[in-house]
Amino acid sequence: MTEVRRPRGRPRPDETIARDQEILKVLKENGAQSRNSLADLLKMGEDRTKVYLSLRRLREQGLVRICAPCEKGSDLVWMAVEEDKPCP
Repeated sequence: MTEVRRPRGRPRPDETIARDQEILKVLKENGAQSRNSLADLLKMGEDRTKVYLSLRRLREQGLVRICAPCEKGSDLVWMAVEEDKPCP
């Protein structure tokens, strides 16, 4: 009898998956944005912490990258990897 191995961890909730996809869509449509700008642009009115967690997941998947620190402080500017444009 062959043992079936399950993937590690629990599956992400649909809400989290939808947020990640929406953030990626906004980055593709609007270009590079800071976490705070993304939170303001999202229709869902997302918490900045949740936006950052989504950006980190998307970065680990190779879908977004960090461009540069924002002028205002420690907030980073993020952009979709598909864009072959240099960081603004």
